[in-house]
Amino acid sequence: MNLAEAVMKDQELKEKFLAAIEAKGHLDAAIIGKSDRCMLGNWLHGDGERKFPLLKSFKPCVTAHAEFHVQAAKVVRQINIGEYETAQAMLADNTPYAKALSALAIAAVTLKKEARM
Repeated sequence: MNLAEAVMKDQELKEKFLAAIEAKGHLDAAIIGKSDRCMLGNWLHGDGERKFPLLKSFKPCVTAHAEFHVQAAKVVRQINIGEYETAQAMLADNTPYAKALSALAIAAVTLKKEARM
């Protein structure tokens, strides 16, 4: 598993959100809010959990990933109700979404180092 690539896939959600805001479209908040549906989540809840459950950095990575998806789903809900300005503001620096994404990136790097991946 390439953790950096997997985290980048989650980072790419921001571009989807911005495109949906621009198009005044809708996204599936239920799917985006689930932390086991993306590349990283599939690995964390599958092979990662089987191989590395006892590593000190594993559980914090799972938690950070879940929190990121909670924040992403909040953005999607705002998009879906037509609160486009609010949704865009939620993607700015120093917001819960940005902080969750940053925490996820740090947790993944820590896990990668400890697992020697």
